[in-house]
Amino acid sequence: MRQDAIMNVFHKGSTIDGKIRVNGSVRIDGKLKGEVDATEAVIVGETGVIEGDIKAKETNISGKCTGQILAEHTVLLHASAEITGDIKCKKLVVDEGVMIDGNISMRDKNRNVPEEKGKT
Repeated sequence: MRQDAIMNVFHKGSTIDGKIRVNGSVRIDGKLKGEVDATEAVIVGETGVIEGDIKAKETNISGKCTGQILAEHTVLLHASAEITGDIKCKKLVVDEGVMIDGNISMRDKNRNVPEEKGKT
């Protein structure tokens, strides 16, 4: 995450219904029912709950998320994270104890995949 990125915070006890679009980063420690789209990072604290899709350059999750997670770069899942939904990213870091119920895709379209020997 860039040092000069804007950080928006939704504290524990906050409840939001709808889409959030952020120029910079956002931290969710409350509950969001809807999508979140950030130009930098989405951080979900231990008390954070997101029921909707997440789109960002990076995600850092310690709370509960239900929906698709789409990160341009890294998804970091801490031990307390509970994910129900698909994850698409280039790099995935998972601590021991994370709960994931969904598919994971880490295909980098820009990376050359060597052909298997014997195939033409």
